[in-house]
Amino acid sequence: MSLKKMIQKMKNNDQDGFDQLFKMYHKKIYYFSLHYGLSPADSQEIVQEVFVKLWHSRGKIDPSGNVQAYLYKIAKNVILDEFKRRIKQKAAEDYQLRLLQAENYTQNTVAYNELERLVTKILKELPGKRRLAFELSRYKGLSNKEIAREMGISVKTVETHLALALQDFRAAFKQAEIMVYPSGMILFEAISSSF
Repeated sequence: MSLKKMIQKMKNNDQDGFDQLFKMYHKKIYYFSLHYGLSPADSQEIVQEVFVKLWHSRGKIDPSGNVQAYLYKIAKNVILDEFKRRIKQKAAEDYQLRLLQAENYTQNTVAYNELERLVTKILKELPGKRRLAFELSRYKGLSNKEIAREMGISVKTVETHLALALQDFRAAFKQAEIMVYPSGMILFEAISSSF
């Protein structure tokens, strides 16, 4: 069957003309899509969409015109539409990700600032020697032996001061509904607004 006859049959709503055109051009459109960097699965979908569009526009086709050029034009437009859709989708995903990251960053900053205020408050309320032992241990990184020498007390007394300071922190964290895991990881469930 000649190409002109296929197109004429298709224009007259004859499925056979369309099927013949599909057999003749579907591989060319498939490889054309692959050439643009689409996956085999995406290229198959492009082929389907191109021929759906061809069928819907069959009334406008000139049987003496260049059908192959017309198919490639449809294919190019469908591929461009696909790329535009992907760009929009990627942009939307990136935007949502940035929003989530900004939200998490803000939440973490607020939580960190609340924790820092709470730690400062607890530290101020510790008895003098207990606070000093804790600061020398945690902020200056001194060993218990070095703290004992610095404060003029026994190592055992340093250990007692540190244990009591940690107890005070745990009690305050519990009251503020902050969970501290044995690993030292802190989970903010809800920080009391009174701090």
